[in-house]
Amino acid sequence: IRLFVPIDDIFVFADRNHVMRVMNNLLKNAIQAIPTDRRGMINMKLYKEEKNAVIKVEDNGIGIPEESRYKVFKPNFTSKSSGTGLGLAMCANIIEGFNGKIYFESEVNKGTTFYVIIPLMHMKDNFDERQRVIL
Repeated sequence: IRLFVPIDDIFVFADRNHVMRVMNNLLKNAIQAIPTDRRGMINMKLYKEEKNAVIKVEDNGIGIPEESRYKVFKPNFTSKSSGTGLGLAMCANIIEGFNGKIYFESEVNKGTTFYVIIPLMHMKDNFDERQRVIL
């Protein structure tokens, strides 16, 4: 699992516990999507894009079949042998409550990337661009 976060803080108007619940669910799903015979790789990245904070969770798992993609955020849908199928529905509900959105891109047998978009809080630190020295 690799984590990429910016040096500067990013501020959003969201409940910390709810964001942690979403992240835990996305990370758990990413781990479970990787077959046992494959070396797993999960990248989690936080960055700013325009007036939004973007959280990207990318795995190299089995991917989501085309016929299941429209059901992913529906309550009680699961592709696993256990679980309630409420995790991603709950995530979508939480993120939409922050005026954000959640979506994914997937390629069968290559992996899936989930994107969580949350509007930035309107404050100077979020919109003040700083010059950084890249080494």
